[in-house]
Amino acid sequence: MEFNIKRIGYAIQKDIILLKNTGFMALAVASGILFIGLFFMTRGDDYLSADELMGLFGLCFVVLGVFFSFAVLRKSHNVKSNHLYFALPISPLERLTAIWLTTTFIHTLVFTVMALLVGQLAIIMGGIIFGSGFHWVSLFSESYVKLVKGYFIVQPIFLCGAMAFSKNGIGKTLLTLLLIFIGTLFYGLLLFSILNHGYGVYPGDLIADQAFTKASKDFSGVGTWFFTLLFGPLMLLVTYFKLVEKEV
Repeated sequence: MEFNIKRIGYAIQKDIILLKNTGFMALAVASGILFIGLFFMTRGDDYLSADELMGLFGLCFVVLGVFFSFAVLRKSHNVKSNHLYFALPISPLERLTAIWLTTTFIHTLVFTVMALLVGQLAIIMGGIIFGSGFHWVSLFSESYVKLVKGYFIVQPIFLCGAMAFSKNGIGKTLLTLLLIFIGTLFYGLLLFSILNHGYGVYPGDLIADQAFTKASKDFSGVGTWFFTLLFGPLMLLVTYFKLVEKEV
């Protein structure tokens, strides 16, 4: 089966239609949380900055994105209906592409528009009730770009978890991430201690502190690329093979 963009479009449309009720409910809850939080932020404040908005926006955006990632793959684990899900005339690569586009680009676009509308409404209501100054809501900033980039990198982990775990997927995925983080941290500390135990690398040692700072700057780019590849393309590749395994 050749890669076909039209089939991807149909798959995205299907997922949106099937999840529209769940999606509307989740967006309504997130909108309520955003409105209440931003509304009270306008009290005694004439200007709602992008940084103030980003705090609540980031939390709701990531949580809803994780929830959506698991919801879109829920039918693949349903014993009674998964044969119909996998019987659709679409290849695993096209299916995964559609799911990834839906849970990243479409989710980001919809949630951003919703946050802008809710933020503006909160500013208007704050002006009416608290007498705060009217202004246009500001969302797009460096923090917003970093948040979206980080979500795009991390989100494939939850797609992989949604495909790998049939029950309690969110909890099992978070637990796996926690164990990996603790293991990586322990390994890094152990390796650092072994390689530097004879050099007097202790807090307060000016030379050691400068050396550690320079080493961190030198290798920070390498670490960023490593984890970007690990959490992005590699997790999508694992998810793809899980989809193929499920279809077989």
